[in-house]
Amino acid sequence: MKKPSIYLKTFSLMLSLGLVMSASAMAIAGLKPSSSSQENQKPSETLVAGNKGLSFRRRRMRASRRRTGGFSRGVCKIGDQEKQVNVTALLPQLQSKELPDDAQEASTNEQIPVELTVEQTPTFFVHITETEAEEAVFTLMTENKDKVVYETTISLDNQTPGIVSISIPESDPADPENELLQVDQIYNWFVTIPCDQNDWSQNPTAEGWVQRIAKEESLKQELAKTPDMDQPKVFVDHGVWTEAVSSLAKLRERYPNNPQVQADWKDLLASVGLENLVAERPVNSPE
Repeated sequence: MKKPSIYLKTFSLMLSLGLVMSASAMAIAGLKPSSSSQENQKPSETLVAGNKGLSFRRRRMRASRRRTGGFSRGVCKIGDQEKQVNVTALLPQLQSKELPDDAQEASTNEQIPVELTVEQTPTFFVHITETEAEEAVFTLMTENKDKVVYETTISLDNQTPGIVSISIPESDPADPENELLQVDQIYNWFVTIPCDQNDWSQNPTAEGWVQRIAKEESLKQELAKTPDMDQPKVFVDHGVWTEAVSSLAKLRERYPNNPQVQADWKDLLASVGLENLVAERPVNSPE
């Protein structure tokens, strides 16, 4: 039998080595992330990177005694001038499909959602159109409206139109030992432009409902490991509107030119029917 030539042996050896090296290279390539994958694995530097947008869905609602719900308009007379003023609470707007079956035919303006907060000192937001009024009044009442829990004035200082924020204190000024918002309790809040001191029923007033709930352990853990820039989405995922909008408002104030923050602000407001307020500037900043 004729022995294989040295050339054939050498060729076979080189071919075998080539196949082994190719297989090894493929295995290494499969284990090593690509440059684009590495970039995606870097710590998040923008809000909800790769997310299609913040979209909020509430958990519960409550009927309101005011047909205007979170929006109100009225005429303010300052001196000899009269001007229409609109006040809008930055709260999710109800769609008819979100109402109970027996309320589908009723006007959606007869309903105001009960929004959640997990904070002892939440921040609320309203948009106020241009007005010469120098101040607005914030009032927080118990659920059945038999007690004013907290009331304060907000300086407008001729800065309207814009979005105004109101933060409440930790404790009751009349009883410093007690927290102002009690866990599991529902409260009704109002922001009023006091144009008519004699007849407050005619003053433009926005209204909201809020319930403080205990901060779930899963929420605490998720927030602890999430960068500030991504925390609004954590609140959105847990159905907590008050902190979702306030945390994003703080980012908007801190990073006014960040395109991702701007996009998420737009997406969040648009998801709850407030797209007309996306471009409005903050009049004062949340603490």
